[in-house]
Amino acid sequence: MASHIIGERSRGISVGSVFGRSANVIKDNPLATLGTSFALIALPSLLLGQIGLGAAVFQNVQLGQYALAGVYGIIVGLLWLIASGALVQATVAHDEGRAANPREMLRVGVLRCLPLFAVYVLLLLGIWVGTIFLVVPGIMLAVMWSVALPAIVAERSGVFGAFGRSRALTKGARWHVFGILLLAFVIYLLASIAIGVGSVAGYGSLGVLTGGGQVRMPLPTQPSFVVQLLQSIVTTVVLTWFTTVGASLFIELRDWKDGPDADRLADIFA
Repeated sequence: MASHIIGERSRGISVGSVFGRSANVIKDNPLATLGTSFALIALPSLLLGQIGLGAAVFQNVQLGQYALAGVYGIIVGLLWLIASGALVQATVAHDEGRAANPREMLRVGVLRCLPLFAVYVLLLLGIWVGTIFLVVPGIMLAVMWSVALPAIVAERSGVFGAFGRSRALTKGARWHVFGILLLAFVIYLLASIAIGVGSVAGYGSLGVLTGGGQVRMPLPTQPSFVVQLLQSIVTTVVLTWFTTVGASLFIELRDWKDGPDADRLADIFA
């Protein structure tokens, strides 16, 4: 058993193992993962767009009034943090061989929302400061602290403990982590561009069919509900995948460094 663990650890982590784990989390828990993301991220934006809040925020910003945009950003940001914590919990449950429980996911997401916010702000500040002193230090910090967010949800290690845990887990595998994160970011970026292009094309097509496809647009025009719904569904899938990739990276690094829980228990009772 011990030699098996050593052999597994020597392999390190790979793109296939991280992406495969992420795909399996979503495949085995589609309602809990995609449903939670849609309910917390896509649905509120969709509903707020239908009542014209998105257009109102845009117009206020154009006029130099930022209060409404600030409130809107806080609401969307908090919901995103809750969804992120919930998806990390779903990944942890999958690693433990359990089905993801939406109620448990939401409870963990709400409870870890403020610590997640603190880690996220400090992470961005650290990367920003590192980027000021050339780009390389910022990239190094981003890689070193890349699993701080999942760590504070999965292990409740505290804000500063999460950074230390991430630094310890990524040590010895940071080039691999950099490659995985870079590939995930490129996929996410390309998907986001495709969503934007598809939304514009879809809006134009539906506008022609409904007689609303005018070339002149003096003000930002609200896309149709069908286009917004399709965009929300695709965005939900992309964001869920991207978030579970980060959580899966944490699990893979933890298993590589510490060994899976089952193997550790087997060694104890061997």
